[in-house]
Amino acid sequence: MAKSSAVRATRLERPKSLTELVKEHVRTRITNGELMLGEALSENVLAAQLGISKTPVREALLQLKLEGLVDIQPQRGSFVFTMAPEEAAELCQYRVILESAALRDALGNDEAGLVAALEANVRRMAKAVAEDDMPAYRRLDTEYHHHILTRAGNRYLTLAHEQLEMRIQALRAKVTSKHRTVEDSLAEHQNIVKLLKAHEKTKALSLLGVHIRAASRDYQIMLQEQARGREKRGG
Repeated sequence: MAKSSAVRATRLERPKSLTELVKEHVRTRITNGELMLGEALSENVLAAQLGISKTPVREALLQLKLEGLVDIQPQRGSFVFTMAPEEAAELCQYRVILESAALRDALGNDEAGLVAALEANVRRMAKAVAEDDMPAYRRLDTEYHHHILTRAGNRYLTLAHEQLEMRIQALRAKVTSKHRTVEDSLAEHQNIVKLLKAHEKTKALSLLGVHIRAASRDYQIMLQEQARGREKRGG
């Protein structure tokens, strides 16, 4: 009797294109603060640094423009995004609205799971602060808020937040440990968790708003300083 053989479908991993690799490279340099807000991005320089032609660099910058990380100005070139202080305030108010809604839904969906995830996160945050590992702290800060968004179980909330998350990361990289102390930020994250564990949901929601607005003030101060610096250089 002939044996029947089942053919398993195998999905081949598609290698990343040069454009994707360039996009990831430039995106990482923007979000980790290596590239300054408003800094010029030369296609020639990037191509030479990466040992490739200008075409994938140009395509990557166009894609990053759609993500809001790059500003392409006709006849002038490409630049890392920047924004006016009032834009940062509006962006953060949008964050308050999104994350407050997400936190309410996440608590309704899986309160114990959310609290456990945030508690584990703030322990790692405290370790990063103790070791003065600011890149790790910034990654954990992003992860903290991501836990809230993903556990809300609403794909549209998540998509809306993703549209601004990369800009938030870039702003955060410029202000951590410069204006408000990292210890202040850590304490806010920890206190939100303490309030959630005590079932003080209204107070936790209020503190989340306070936390995001405090970050907003940091961003606005940083952007004002940058604007003054550009004015001096221009003069």
